[in-house]
Amino acid sequence: MNKRFVLTILLLILIGANTPAGIPEGLKFKKIKKEIPVAYRSDLKLGLRYLKKEQAYQAKKIFEKLVRQSPDFYIFWGYGRTEWALGNYKNARSLYFKALEKDSSNYHFLKDYAALSAEIVLDWGVIQRLATALYRIEPDDFALTFVIDKLTGTEDSKKAVLFFQRLKEEFPDNGNIDVYHAILQSNLGADSVAVALATRAWHSTENPFQLRMLAYILANNDSYLQAAQVCEKLSRIASRSADTYDAWGHLEYQQGHYENAAIHYQKALHHDYRLRYLVLLAQIYHFHLNDPGKAVYYCKAALQIDRRQVDAYFILAESSRKSGKMEKALHYSQKQIALLPEHPQPLYYHGKLLFEMNRFQAAIEYLEKAVSRSPNVQRYRLILAKAYAGAGLIDKARDTYANFLHESVDNLWSEEENLKEAPAESR
Repeated sequence: MNKRFVLTILLLILIGANTPAGIPEGLKFKKIKKEIPVAYRSDLKLGLRYLKKEQAYQAKKIFEKLVRQSPDFYIFWGYGRTEWALGNYKNARSLYFKALEKDSSNYHFLKDYAALSAEIVLDWGVIQRLATALYRIEPDDFALTFVIDKLTGTEDSKKAVLFFQRLKEEFPDNGNIDVYHAILQSNLGADSVAVALATRAWHSTENPFQLRMLAYILANNDSYLQAAQVCEKLSRIASRSADTYDAWGHLEYQQGHYENAAIHYQKALHHDYRLRYLVLLAQIYHFHLNDPGKAVYYCKAALQIDRRQVDAYFILAESSRKSGKMEKALHYSQKQIALLPEHPQPLYYHGKLLFEMNRFQAAIEYLEKAVSRSPNVQRYRLILAKAYAGAGLIDKARDTYANFLHESVDNLWSEEENLKEAPAESR
C-alpha cells in the first residue's frame, strides 16, 4: 500500500455512476407542466414520454421539430438528454450548453449536466460555471468533488486551486471548501499547503467522511498527533462507524503499527463489508505481518466480490510461490496477465516464475513481451538474457544483456520484496 493514499479514489464514492436511462427528476412533465407554454406543451409531453420509455429515436423526432419552433430551456435539455441516450455525445454537449445559457439556476439540470461529463470532455470554463452554480444552490460536497474529479492536467489543476480560493472568499464560513481544497493540494503534491488547510478544516467539520479524508492527509505527511486528534473527534462523533475505524487504521499503518492497523480495518470491515478493506487486510497480512493464511483468506474474499482484483491475484501467486506451490503460482499469475495484458510487470513476473522452474523456453515468451513493452528496464533484459542462456541461446543472451554472465540473479525476487515498504519509525 503506497504511503500517499490516492484520495481521489475515495471521492468516487460521492460522484457515483450515472446512466442516461429515463429522464431526471427536474425534467418530469408533471413537475414542469405549469412552466411550459401551452403552444407546445402537448408536443413536449409526448417527447418526454418517449424518452421515459427509452424510445429515444421517436423522442428525437419530436425534439428536432420543437427546437426549431421554440428553442427554450426545457426543449434544449430534453433534446440533449435524447442525444445522450442515443450516444450522440457531441450533439448532447452542444444542447446542454445551450440549456445552460438559458437557465443556470435549475439544480436538477446542473446535476444532470455534471453526470453527462462522465461521457464527454468539458471545457474548464463550463466545469467552473457548473460547480459554482451547483454550490451556490446547494453548498454540499457534490460540487467540490465534481471539480476535483474533472481535472485532466496541470493547467486545470492551477485553475482549480483558484476556484477553491475564490469560492472560499464568497463563502468564508463554509468548512467543506477547505476540506476539498486540502484534498486537491494533497493530490497535487503540495503537502505543506494541504496540511495547513487540513489543520484548519478539521475543527470546523463534523462530517465523518470529511474527517476521514483529513486524517489521511495529516497521517500521510507525518502529522501524527494532529491526525490522532482528528481520529479522536471521529470517535466522539461516530464511535462505531467504518469511517472512524478506517481513519485509525490508516494512522496506525503510517506509523508502522501493522497489527493495530489490521485490528481497525477488521472493525471497519465488520461495519461496512467493502472490497477495499478486504484488499487492505490482505496486503497488511502478506507484506507486513507474514501471515499467509490470513492474506489468502482476505484475497479470496475480495475475489468473491470482484474477480478483477489484480492485487489479490498477485498476493495469491506470491503466497503460493513462497510455499513452493509453483503451479498454483502460475495459475494466479496468469489471472494477472488476463486482466493486464499490455502491462509489462505481470508478464515479467510470470516469466520469472517459469525461469525459477527451469522452464526457460516458456519463460522467454513472457520475458520478451515484457522487454518489448519496457525496453529500457535493465532488470527485465537481464532475466531475459539468463533465460536465453538457460535455453542454450548464448548469442541472443549476449545481445540482450552483454554482461549477463557476471550479474547474479540470487535476488530474483527482489522486486517483490521491495513492495513491502520500510515501516515508519515507531512512535
